[in-house]
Amino acid sequence: MNPLLVKLAGALAAGGETTRSASSVGDWIGIGLVGLIALFFLWLIVAAVRKKLGSARSRMGEYREDEQEAARAARLWAEARRQAEEEDEAEQEPEPAEQQVDIQQELLEKARQRRQARPAPRPQPPAPAAPEPAGEPARPQAEPTAPAEREEAPAPVVEAEAAPAPQPAEAEEAPRSLEEGLSKTRAGFVSRLGRLFGKSTIDEDDLEEIEEILFTADIGVRTSQKLIDILQQEATRSERADPGKLLGILKQNIEKMLRVESPPLDVERAQPFVMLVVGVNGTGKTTTIGKLAMRYRQQGKQVVLAAADTFRAAAREQLEIWGQRAGVPVIGGQEGADPGSVVFDAINSARGQKADLVIADTAGRLHTKVNLVEELRKVHRVCGKALEGAPHEVLLVLDATTGQNAISQAKQFHKALEVTGLVLTKLDGTAKGGIIIGVCDTFKIPVRFIGIGEQVADLRPFDPEAFVQALFR
Repeated sequence: MNPLLVKLAGALAAGGETTRSASSVGDWIGIGLVGLIALFFLWLIVAAVRKKLGSARSRMGEYREDEQEAARAARLWAEARRQAEEEDEAEQEPEPAEQQVDIQQELLEKARQRRQARPAPRPQPPAPAAPEPAGEPARPQAEPTAPAEREEAPAPVVEAEAAPAPQPAEAEEAPRSLEEGLSKTRAGFVSRLGRLFGKSTIDEDDLEEIEEILFTADIGVRTSQKLIDILQQEATRSERADPGKLLGILKQNIEKMLRVESPPLDVERAQPFVMLVVGVNGTGKTTTIGKLAMRYRQQGKQVVLAAADTFRAAAREQLEIWGQRAGVPVIGGQEGADPGSVVFDAINSARGQKADLVIADTAGRLHTKVNLVEELRKVHRVCGKALEGAPHEVLLVLDATTGQNAISQAKQFHKALEVTGLVLTKLDGTAKGGIIIGVCDTFKIPVRFIGIGEQVADLRPFDPEAFVQALFR
């Protein structure tokens, strides 16, 4: 073959290789440029997304604190509604009362069985001896027992006869005495106790009967058992022979239960002093607030009322009537408005006026409803946001006529809000006022005020010593 042709073929082959290598390098360069462009656009997209997220976070950070609180409250409300729908509240509520009744009936039955199992000849020798002086004159026997209990007994009888005459004319001006207000309670279980302690001696059967009386006086099973244990363990034989000393032990321990150690109610320790009043509908909560407003107004305090019960019809109107009577402003909202905002506005208004006291009414609600109790917690938090340290007092209003149910209410409200004081209303309307002893002993919450009548002055500060003296006079 011609050498020239061979050389030419070799040159052409070498040129083809060079062309192929050059084209492959160009391809790689193009691919790299496309990749860089893609990365650039990807970076632009990521930067835009990050900018969008950053602006969203900044907007979230600019939300006001109360809006965030509203969002949290909405979530809590939704969760509470879900829980409330899952529970059958109608069946839950009677359970505590039924259980307490069962326990009480069981204890009473055991007391009766123990009394029946004891030999009967015990009191029979003294029994004939006692009627001997009172064989024909059975009345003289009744006369010594009355003075034996208290020599002052005839004096109140005269007061009771003289009281009805001026009552029609001065009912609105003259407040009841504590003795008059507790007359039904004194005529109930206290008089039954008085008949037992009026005996010459107290024995085991009498202690069983005292236990039964305390159980049926709404004092509560736990507190009644504690008092009986004190009488059985601390009373000596000589004191059992002297019923007067034994009665003194009972009165002393009841007073000790009522005298709960706590700081006094001092409305001057903050300005304004915020008082949050809670309780179930029908306990006299709004009326109590009106009487408190008039009481502090008469002491020269500047009072502002907050009508935060925005769910009950005419609740604001009722509080406004009391506000007009007391001459104090009432801050309220429309029906169905947020109770927290009403309390917030009332505290701010009181600060602007330099008022001394804010008394906030709240919706009277069933204490077993989780979502409604949660709303009370929200109102409590709003008070602290409006004024540091508020509320300074959380008053729970209880109806003394509701008996053991008052203990259930106190338990639930105290668990939710840490109640600092109690107001016991309608003590003049029940023969079982012993509920006040059971509540104080169970929860160690002081009673701030008691209601013994309809007049403003019938809502008075609670004094344990005066209460016990009036109860057992």
